Amino acid sequence: MSSSTSSRYRESAAVTAPTKVLDAHSTSFAEEHALDAIAKEAELRLQHQREQNREARQLRHKELEKNARDDTSGADSESSKADQKKHEEEEQEDEEDDGGDSTAAPLASSSNIGANRSRIMSMDGANNNGMGAATNSLLLQKFLNGDIDLRSIEQRDLRRLLSELESKYKSAMIANSSMYNEKQALRYQVDTFKDILDEHYETLNQAKRQLKEKCKDFDLQKRTLTELQHEHNQLKEILANREKLIQESGMQLLTGDEINRNNSEEKLSSVLPTGIVSHETLTLLNSLGKGSIDEKLKRILNEKREHFEQIVKLKSELDEEKNRLRTLEKQLPKLNDSHQSVSGTTDSEQPKQLLKEITDVKNRLQRLEADNVSLQQENKRYDAQLKRHKQQTEDAERIEEDLKQERRRLQREYRDIKSRYDDTILENQRLQDRIDSMEFVRRNYNSSSRHLLNSSMSGGNMYLPP
Repeated sequence: MSSSTSSRYRESAAVTAPTKVLDAHSTSFAEEHALDAIAKEAELRLQHQREQNREARQLRHKELEKNARDDTSGADSESSKADQKKHEEEEQEDEEDDGGDSTAAPLASSSNIGANRSRIMSMDGANNNGMGAATNSLLLQKFLNGDIDLRSIEQRDLRRLLSELESKYKSAMIANSSMYNEKQALRYQVDTFKDILDEHYETLNQAKRQLKEKCKDFDLQKRTLTELQHEHNQLKEILANREKLIQESGMQLLTGDEINRNNSEEKLSSVLPTGIVSHETLTLLNSLGKGSIDEKLKRILNEKREHFEQIVKLKSELDEEKNRLRTLEKQLPKLNDSHQSVSGTTDSEQPKQLLKEITDVKNRLQRLEADNVSLQQENKRYDAQLKRHKQQTEDAERIEEDLKQERRRLQREYRDIKSRYDDTILENQRLQDRIDSMEFVRRNYNSSSRHLLNSSMSGGNMYLPP
């Protein structure tokens, strides 16, 4: 049972498959045929519109030529009438001068009669024309309404009706052509306004994108500025803690006015603290007089050099005295022997003098040794002070260099951030001015386009096709 149903399903599918393909082909062919028909109809409509426009242009040219001819003929007829009237007046004046009073009255009466007759004839012609125009308009209205049969109308009325229909057709064609031209011009203006509006929208979107990017840059700069301010506050806290620790440790900071190096590279003295010394060192530096630390250190070095030279001189004198004392001590036993041998006989003054000189030399030697010891102690003290001062100056120079580098870095970063901030403010102001100007232009454009649309709509409502 299942095999039969499956085979039947296959047969039905095999039968319906080509029908589906044929339906798809037929639908596509029908769509193509419909599109071709629509395209042909549009081409025919466009061609018909062009022919109508060409006929309307020809009719307009003919009407313009006819109006020009009528104007010229009317001007000629008016000039001829004016000349004829002037000639008649001159003849009348001559006749009045020649004929006298007897003939003046009949001539005047005859001229008055002729003028009245011409006026009556013109009035009759105008009435006839008005009646003819009224009858023509009534015939045209009845013909348009379908209330009259053409076979019942006379040939003269048919001709008048035909001429009026032709004139109305020509005027309608001319009006239609002018309205078509106006429509094309307005359409072109609308297209140009649309293009301008698209350009304005594009520039507005571009300005918005630029403003968004500038806002992002501004936020980034603002974030970096807050970070730098935070780092600045941290550095201030670090400096305050350092000063507190220096004061607690009994040290003191020296400024750039107190540490002046007489260096050609550094012309300006630093205002920041550039050295750390103890109170004892500060009192010692103050006791050395006025001047910079370099001058005071040079003064100490000069004093040390002088003391060292004095110590060397004293050492040489001490060595000489020691050699002399050694020679005298060597000569002393001989002098004692000679003194004992000759003591009984004569008293010599030379040994006494020698003993006196020996005692003097011993006293001088003791004094020199004491001076040497004191000078050596003072030299050691000066060496220790010099080492301490050198270490302090090196530390002060290192701290000064670090502080100068940190100050230069902070000043450079501050200048960069300030310049970028000013540039961002100027760019933001420029973009805001540009956005304001674009909004102003957009409002003016919207108002002008609205006015044009209202005027075009009012003109379209005024036009009624025949």
